[in-house]
Amino acid sequence: MPTILDFVHSVFTRVYPKDSFIFKEGEESDGNMYFLFQGHLKVSKNRPDSGDKSIKEVFPGEFFGEIALISGRARAMSVQVLSPSAKLGVLNKGVFEKLEKTSPQFLLLLLKNTFEKLNRAEMKLEALYTEIHKKEEESKGSETSSVAREAEVSETSETTDTDLTQDQATAETAVNKES
Repeated sequence: MPTILDFVHSVFTRVYPKDSFIFKEGEESDGNMYFLFQGHLKVSKNRPDSGDKSIKEVFPGEFFGEIALISGRARAMSVQVLSPSAKLGVLNKGVFEKLEKTSPQFLLLLLKNTFEKLNRAEMKLEALYTEIHKKEEESKGSETSSVAREAEVSETSETTDTDLTQDQATAETAVNKES
């Protein structure tokens, strides 16, 4: 069965040096998607509270940027070179349009790979949701325990206060009877 890389013999290649960005989050789409032939990349997302957060790594044989190519939307994440250099195949909009007309197998493979990425992302999201939900439950449990302990302390204090009041009343009654 062919892979997406089997269909990209008409792409041009570009070499990027270490620490350079293929693109940055928020940049307008340049109409390209990329295939990593050699090297190692990092995909990151900017978080307002913690800066750049590494989302995943890209290894040879993988592709990225297909959503911006198809939708024309701005880049959703940044991609940076981690290895000493990276060799990428660049599939521009014109080549993509030719492939979509002449090779439905390419589109099918692209679609399958994109759905696999989506499924992995959904599984990660589900795991994060479960982790957050578990922490919330633990937090509620500890809050409930704290409230219960406070109630016990309060009841003990009230019981002690009531006992003291009854003892005082008994003592006063005894003093009154003696007088």
